Amino acid sequence: MSEWSEYKTLLHSLQEDILVTNTDGMIVKVSEATGKVYDVHADELLGRSVYDLEKEGLFTPLATPMVMESQERVTFVQTVADGKKLLVTGLPVFDDEGELVRVVSYSHDVTELMEIKAGMEEMTIEMVRVRDELNRLKQEKEETFIGKSEEMRKVLATANQVAGVDANVLLLGESGVGKTELARRIHEKSGRACGPFIEVNCGAIPDALFEAELFGYEGGSFTGATKGGKKGFAELAHNGTMFLDEIGELSLQNQVKVLKLIQKKSFYPVGGRKEIQSDFRLISATNKELDQAVDHKEFREDLYFRLNVVPITIPPLRERKDDITPLIYTFLDHFAARYKRKRVLSREVMHDLNTYEWRGNVRELINLLERLVVTSPNPVIYPADLPEGYRKKVDAYSNMNNFDESLAETLDRVEKERLERAKEKFRTTTKMAEALGISQPTVVRKLKKHRIK
Repeated sequence: MSEWSEYKTLLHSLQEDILVTNTDGMIVKVSEATGKVYDVHADELLGRSVYDLEKEGLFTPLATPMVMESQERVTFVQTVADGKKLLVTGLPVFDDEGELVRVVSYSHDVTELMEIKAGMEEMTIEMVRVRDELNRLKQEKEETFIGKSEEMRKVLATANQVAGVDANVLLLGESGVGKTELARRIHEKSGRACGPFIEVNCGAIPDALFEAELFGYEGGSFTGATKGGKKGFAELAHNGTMFLDEIGELSLQNQVKVLKLIQKKSFYPVGGRKEIQSDFRLISATNKELDQAVDHKEFREDLYFRLNVVPITIPPLRERKDDITPLIYTFLDHFAARYKRKRVLSREVMHDLNTYEWRGNVRELINLLERLVVTSPNPVIYPADLPEGYRKKVDAYSNMNNFDESLAETLDRVEKERLERAKEKFRTTTKMAEALGISQPTVVRKLKKHRIK
């Protein structure tokens, strides 16, 4: 075998692709592996110009001109016709006089690595986006609890103190004061912050389905059950916090089930025979007077004492007037940024909102501000921009402070409003009478007098 034949055999036996050009870019040597990389036969490359091959779209950029310009080793990423990515290294070959006579290049397919790198970059971008979104949501939650008033500072101080321990917490207060948000705040400041926060709306689950939703069920345990079964809220809350909202709405039968769960921290799924342990922190909330419900035998006393280890009462917005203006500025700016509509409240509207009673509390205020930002046609929001229902209520409260009506007219109007509110809240005239401190026949008579049906 001649020296050239031996050299050629060695070249083709290499598993790596190797390509050699002269200084004009003509291919003078090539391994068989090179042909496979570029999806052509290796012999078809011999004698071809790399510049012509680049024009034909076989590969780009080229090693030869880079090495000739730098006179040293170069490494770069090359794209071939089928879209693959190659990590190419070009090496200069000098003669005895130091003149560049050949350029040798070899490559490795890095298509998969490049795709992984691109995927990692996309993942990094997505992680940054998610982190920023979580920070934004966390900030929004904290903004809901603006504690300028002395009342709210006490609430937040108690919540922060109890967050560090696993004692049961009972959140009390009217609808819309922010019980759910405070429960989340306690969870996020606790040692269980990395665990799940499972919210259970006790008032929204039918009595017949409550046990299956709370404890889960085995497949086929009842008609309509999912084939593979389903985990319940209690199991999902393991190592986290379970928040039982509107717990005052539970039937006495379901109160027993909750009591046993709290006592044992274990349960059997519906249709199951294996007992499941669940380590969770319990926070409950209600807008009802549970102590009165206990007196009326509507709520179990033993469950009440289990829940009421650390009670926290969130005062209604009308009792913490110092929080209204900060809340207005915070959420007005928030919705202006969200909808890209800069809005400010006129002095009259600020006065009206600060003197309004806010029966729906913070939730009602937030909803109104979002509505005003979306619907008001001008940058400045005036009283005329308030929804009609609000204008009437604001006017009614304003009338309390003027003398355009007689004392008898004022008392008559207030009496009617109180009766209307009592009828909305209570189902029977007997309960209305208890709440208003008058007799049941008097309630009936006054309802007829004001034509309230």
